[in-house]
Amino acid sequence: MDKQEQASVVEQQYLWAVGLDTDTFPPESLIGDRYRVLSSQVVVDTDSYSLPDLPLEFQTYVVSYLKLSRLSLHLPRPYSLLLLGEELNLSEVFLLENVPIDREGRLCPTLAESWGKASALRQISLLWQVLNLWQPLAEQNMTRTLIDPKLVRVDGKWVRLLELQADVSAVHISQLGDIWVQWLDLAKPEIAEPIAEFFYGLGRGEYDINGAIAYLDKLAIATMKNQPLTVRIASATDVGMQREHNEDACYPDAKRQKRSEQAEGLRDRLAIVCDGLGGHDGGEVASSLAIKTLEQQLKTLLHQAENDPDFTAQGFMAQLEMATRVVNNQIVAINDQQHRQAQQRMGTTLVMAVMPRPMGQISNEVYVVHVGDSRLYCVTKDNIRQVTLDDDVATRETTLGYNFYAYSSQRIDGGALIQALGTRGSEMLVPRVQRFFIDEDCLLLLCSDGLSDFERIEQMYQGYLLPIITEGKALDRSCQDLIDKANELNGHDNITLAIMRCRLAEPDIAEDQASEGNLVNSDHPKEEEADTEDIHPSDRQDEVGSLAVTESSAESEAEEQISTDLDSAKTEFAVPKQTNTAFIVVLILVALILGSGFAAMQFPQVRDWVEKNTPIKLNQ
Repeated sequence: MDKQEQASVVEQQYLWAVGLDTDTFPPESLIGDRYRVLSSQVVVDTDSYSLPDLPLEFQTYVVSYLKLSRLSLHLPRPYSLLLLGEELNLSEVFLLENVPIDREGRLCPTLAESWGKASALRQISLLWQVLNLWQPLAEQNMTRTLIDPKLVRVDGKWVRLLELQADVSAVHISQLGDIWVQWLDLAKPEIAEPIAEFFYGLGRGEYDINGAIAYLDKLAIATMKNQPLTVRIASATDVGMQREHNEDACYPDAKRQKRSEQAEGLRDRLAIVCDGLGGHDGGEVASSLAIKTLEQQLKTLLHQAENDPDFTAQGFMAQLEMATRVVNNQIVAINDQQHRQAQQRMGTTLVMAVMPRPMGQISNEVYVVHVGDSRLYCVTKDNIRQVTLDDDVATRETTLGYNFYAYSSQRIDGGALIQALGTRGSEMLVPRVQRFFIDEDCLLLLCSDGLSDFERIEQMYQGYLLPIITEGKALDRSCQDLIDKANELNGHDNITLAIMRCRLAEPDIAEDQASEGNLVNSDHPKEEEADTEDIHPSDRQDEVGSLAVTESSAESEAEEQISTDLDSAKTEFAVPKQTNTAFIVVLILVALILGSGFAAMQFPQVRDWVEKNTPIKLNQ
C-alpha cells in the first residue's frame, strides 16, 4: 500500500454536532469522554471502532433524518444521539455523519458563496439540485432547510445539507426565487437573461416544483449547444481469486472494447454492470440475459428520445424503469419454467448509466438505474461520491426509521440483498432511477461488489482513479489496474467494472485512433478461444436449457449478436477485400477469355464478388 492509500485509510471522519453548546465545549474538549471538538460544532470520534451511543427511543425529527438517508448524496446521516447533564437538566447533542466538511475539517462553502464562482452549467446544476430536494424534504416537513443560507453547502459539484430544520410555519417554493434573485449580478453571461426570467417568475409564484425543474432542464440543454462534451467508456471483468466461474456481465462487452464494434446508437452513451446470483448454472445466465435485453431496449429508447419533440426527463425515467421490469420478467419466467425455488432462483444486480440526446441535442444529463448492491461512483478531481445506495437489509432498516446505520450494518444479515432482478415478480420490484448533470470533467465508475467491498474504492481514489482525470491515463489500462488491485485487496468475488469518462472538451482524435489500434493488435481471438475451453459441456447444456424458455426473444438476441459479429468481421476485413478487387476482375476476364468461365466460378472469391457486384444470381 503506497503512502497516498495509507493516508486515505487513516483519514478522519468528521461529524457535525447539532445542539452543542460551544461555550461549554470549546475546541479540544471531549464530549462524553469520546468525541473531540475540533472547532465550533465539528467533532471527531476518538473511538470509531466502537458502536456509538443511542437512546432507547427516537424522537420524530431523528426518524425524519433516517427516512431521508436514502438521499445520501445530499443529506447527512444520523451517527449518535448523546444525552448530557443531570436527569432534570438533560441536553441533547445529535451527531451527524456524511456532512459537508472537507478533508481538513473545514465546512464547505455555502451555496451563496459558491454560485457566483461556478460555470454556467454548474450554476444551473446547483439550483436544479436544490429544487430536486424540495419534494422529499416537504414530505418530512423540512423544506425550511433549503431557505436557510447557512445550511445549504456546496461540496465540489454537489449540493449538500449541513443539518435539517423543521417547518415551524408554511414554506413556499417562491421563497427560493426571492433569495436567488439577489444573485443575478453573478449569473454567467450566457444564461443571464433566461435565469433572470426564471428567478423573477419563481418569486412571483409562477412555477410549481415540477415546472421549475423542467425549466432548468431545458436551460441546461440550451447551454450545452455551445459546450463540447466527449464521453468514452471502457469495461473489464475478472473471475477473481477464489471463484471458479464468472457470473458478472457488462456493457460494453469486455471482449468488444473498440468503439467501432459497438452499435452507433449506444456508443459512448451506455454503461452497464450486472452481478449474477444463483450459481454458475444461473447467475451468469441471468446477468448475460439482462445485458442483452437492456442493450436491445436501450437502442429503441435512445432512438425515440432523439426523435421525440415531447421528450421529458420524467417520461424517460419511467421508460427506464419499465425496461428494467421487462428484464426482471424474463428472468422470472426462466426461474418459474425450471421450478427454481428460494435460493436456487437465478437473479442479477444491475447498475446502469445512460446519456440520452433529447430531440437530437447533446445533453450533459446522466440517468442511473440501480437494483441490488452493484454501485455507481462519481469521481472528480476534488472528491469521490457514491451515487447509488445498496439495496440491502442495513439500508432498509435505516430508511424505514428503525435504527441508525452503524447498528443496522452490524446485523448478521445486514449485507443481505432485499431485491435483485429475477428473484420475484415485477410488482414487488422497486428500481431506483436517479439523474444528475455533468458540469465538469469526471468519471462515472460502475462496479460489482468484488471491487467495492470493504470501501476499497475510496482507497483507490488517489492512486488509480484520479490519474485518469488529471493525467489522461488510458481507460483500458485503468480498468485492468483496478482489477489487479481489487484482486490484491479483496479477490473473494468476481470483479467487474465500467468507466464512463466525461470531458467538457472536443474528442481527442489521436487518442481514439490509438485506442482502436491497441485493441486491434490485442490477443482478442485467443481470449475468446480460451473462454470457450473453460466452459464444461454440461455447463453449456444448462445454459442452453435456461435460455430456451425465452423463445422468440432469445432468437432475436442471438440474431442481433450474430449481426454484431458480422459487422465486426466486415470492419476487420474491409481492407483485404478492397485490395483484392482488381485481382478478382483480372482473374474473371482471363478465365472468360480462355473459355473457362464455369471453372472460374468455382473459386469462392470469384463467386462472392460476382454475386455482390453483378446482376447474376447463382443457384445454390
